[in-house]
Amino acid sequence: MDIEPPRRWHTLKLALLWRRPQEPRKKIKIFLRLGDEYLRKGEVQLANYCYTLSKNLAEEAGTIHLRKKIENRLI
Repeated sequence: MDIEPPRRWHTLKLALLWRRPQEPRKKIKIFLRLGDEYLRKGEVQLANYCYTLSKNLAEEAGTIHLRKKIENRLI
C-alpha cells in the first residue's frame, strides 16, 4: 500500500528548498516545476504556495521575464 505523505511534509520540503543556497533563477524554476506538478495532481493550494514563493524570489532577484511567467500561472 502506498500512503501519501501528509501535507506538512510538502510544506517542510518547500521550506528546505527555500533555505537551500542556490542561484535564484534556478530556485525559481524549481518552484515553478513543483507548482506545475502539484497543480497536475490537484493540489491547488500547494501549487499557489509554490508560485507565490517563486514570485517573491523573482521580485528579489529582479528577473522580469520569470515574474511574468509566474503571474500568468497565478491567474
